[in-house]
Amino acid sequence: MSLRVIYEEKAIDQAAGFLADDPAGLSAVLDAVDRLADDPRPAESFPYGSPDLRRLRAGRYRVMYEIKGDVVSVWHIARGKTSR
Repeated sequence: MSLRVIYEEKAIDQAAGFLADDPAGLSAVLDAVDRLADDPRPAESFPYGSPDLRRLRAGRYRVMYEIKGDVVSVWHIARGKTSR
């Protein structure tokens, strides 16, 4: 069974902010989020206070989401710092 993935408005706004300077990175994040429909608890995700509240690592990005029944709700997308 495949779950439905929805993006909260805040997450959409955050993702749009990364589009201009890192379209390939953002594309990889969106692909990783799409895969949550089939596997909402992949190895690169970690519980964040409860088993259904999760943090996903996708390259240098972090995605916060919640599993609610048959829905994966993405509520935060952020980019980590790079080391120089």
